[in-house]
Amino acid sequence: MKNKTVLTLCLVGALSAALSGCGSSGSGSGTTTNIPGTSATASTGLSYTDPTDTTHWRLVQDASSTATRVVLNLVGPDNAVARGVGFNLSKGQCINFGTFPTGAYALNTKVFQLKAVNVDILPYAGTPADPELFASAPINGGAQLSTGIFQKDRTHPAVAVNQPLVQIAIDLATQATTGCNKGTVVALSVVKAKIIPDDIGGMDFQTTYTSIQKGKMATIAIDVGTLTTQ
Repeated sequence: MKNKTVLTLCLVGALSAALSGCGSSGSGSGTTTNIPGTSATASTGLSYTDPTDTTHWRLVQDASSTATRVVLNLVGPDNAVARGVGFNLSKGQCINFGTFPTGAYALNTKVFQLKAVNVDILPYAGTPADPELFASAPINGGAQLSTGIFQKDRTHPAVAVNQPLVQIAIDLATQATTGCNKGTVVALSVVKAKIIPDDIGGMDFQTTYTSIQKGKMATIAIDVGTLTTQ
């Protein structure tokens, strides 16, 4: 267990750092679309329709959303587990990435165990000195939001992902922007996403294809619903 824990700490630290800088994949900003037949009235709110396929990873609206702020939960499919997830969300015009009362761009829903527990490896495991692999920040000039939340200690089991794993927020932009009339479909898409699978680091220390694959994060797709100005 000691060797596996050390290996996982190294892997997750390196991979989470790599994911936070992966915004070059996908477009930097989306394109808004005006719905035909709508009047050119300035938008005053936002409306979000959830993705319908519950067998996919997806961003679904939280009940704490307001008329001008959409709070989104990342939820995974049923019968799946993971040790962490990271994704880059790209946005179009009319909106800003919002912050929470702490000033952070994402909210930890306390599903993943972010502190280590193996004091044989980390004497400060579980203490305030034990760093957490959780971060969210705009990248690419604010066109994308990069978010990652990861367990780093394989002593913790992987968790079921069919529940809110992390929250982000989308706010209606306060400044008048061309193309932000009422009835505009706002571009919103996940351009890159990866998870830490259950068996990451669970290798036999032999240089085989299987062992190498178990040292990698797994690529996933995340469905995003339809965001429309009101």
